[in-house]
Amino acid sequence: MRYVIWNWVGMFALLALPLAGCSDSTNEGAAGSGGDAGAGGTAGSGGMAGTGGTEPAPVGLWTGSGQGGADGAFTLCFNVSEDGDALVPSMEANPGCEGRSFAIEFDDCAGGLLTSEVVPIVDGVFNLFRDGADAMEGYWDITGTFDGNTASGDATVGWIARCSGSWDATPIE
Repeated sequence: MRYVIWNWVGMFALLALPLAGCSDSTNEGAAGSGGDAGAGGTAGSGGMAGTGGTEPAPVGLWTGSGQGGADGAFTLCFNVSEDGDALVPSMEANPGCEGRSFAIEFDDCAGGLLTSEVVPIVDGVFNLFRDGADAMEGYWDITGTFDGNTASGDATVGWIARCSGSWDATPIE
């Protein structure tokens, strides 16, 4: 009987041991449950597209005309460089430009201009300007804007009297 009791006590101990659990001397308890995941962030907004550039002006000689009201009609011509970024003296003989970068002549007003000055074309626009502080220096304020195969603008030129008007021009083909 003793043998049966010890067997029964041994069996009881083996069955009760897993229920009692184990612990170490640091007194750490069981791990807790994990927290909830955080919410995702929002995406940034896209940037803006750049503005389009301008095409270079068609190369070569251009001619045009304008009407200056009381100053009468006028003619003009100019030469666009090979890369389209400036007015430059022409290498070709042309009666209107006389080999110059820009020429303008009024019919009924004593005003005109012939220049061999290199004039930059920036974003499709050029401007020739001289303030004419001295009447012998002359005054001119000529602007032009390119739009494909046309150009247009305003011109005021003169020494003692000033002549002005609006103009349009196209390339010589």
